[in-house]
Amino acid sequence: MLCCLCIAASSANEHPPAGNNEPLTQAQLADIQALYTQPASTEALSALAQQLNLQLDTRGQFVQLRHLQVLKKPLLSQGQFIFSPTQGLVWQQQRPFKTLMVLKDQQLIQQNSQGKIQHFSAEANGNPIAQQLPRLLQAIMAGDIDALSAGFNLFMPATQSVIQPVIQPATKPENRSWQLGLQAKDPQVQSSMGNITLSGDTLIRSLIMTSNQADISDYTQIQFTLTQQGPLSETELALFSLGNESAK
Repeated sequence: MLCCLCIAASSANEHPPAGNNEPLTQAQLADIQALYTQPASTEALSALAQQLNLQLDTRGQFVQLRHLQVLKKPLLSQGQFIFSPTQGLVWQQQRPFKTLMVLKDQQLIQQNSQGKIQHFSAEANGNPIAQQLPRLLQAIMAGDIDALSAGFNLFMPATQSVIQPVIQPATKPENRSWQLGLQAKDPQVQSSMGNITLSGDTLIRSLIMTSNQADISDYTQIQFTLTQQGPLSETELALFSLGNESAK
C-alpha cells in the first residue's frame, strides 16, 4: 500500500530531459528539515482549512521525481490523476510505462503494464501500516485537516502568514501559498513513510517525501499541474470500476 503514496517511485526508470526538474537546493532541503521543528498552531490550521478548496472532483497531471545520491539524474514517472471525495483516487501513469492504480473503499486495485489486475484489501491485511495508509492518503488528497491531525503531527513555518478567513476583494486567494509538514504518529507508519511536506494555494501543488534522518538528500517529489475541478465525466467515472468484473 505504501506504493500508492510514493507512487511507482521504485519502478520509474526513465530519466527526465536535461535542464528540467532541477533537484532541491541544499537551502531548500534545510528549510524542509527546519519545518519539522515548528509545530502548527490551531489558528494557522484553521485558516488553512478555510483556504483549501478540495471538496470538488479534481483531475490533473503529475510529475514524480525520485532523487537518489547514487544517480546523476532523478528517476521520472508522470501521468494523470483523478481525486473524488466520494469515489476515491485514480493514479494513471503514462511514462516510463503505463500502469493504473485505483484507491477506493479501503481497497487498492492495480493494473500493470501487461494488463494484469490485482486487488489489495487493507482490512484483510494484518499489517497495521497497510490498514492505516488508505485513510491517511485519502486525508492528504482531500486536505482534511481534522483527519490529518488524527494521524499526523502537523508542522507549519512560524513565519508563514496566517490566512485571514475573509478574503478582501482585491486579494487573490490563489496567491497565498502555504506549507504543511506531516509526521505520522504511528512509529511503524513514520518509519516507512518518513516526513511528508505539502505545499500549495487553494489546492495541493507539491508533495515531497523525505526520511526523518539527518541526511535527506534522497527524496521523492511529486508536482501536480494543469489541475481542474468539476463533475467527473463518464469516462473518468469508468476508471473507478477497474477490476469490478474480475472481483465477482
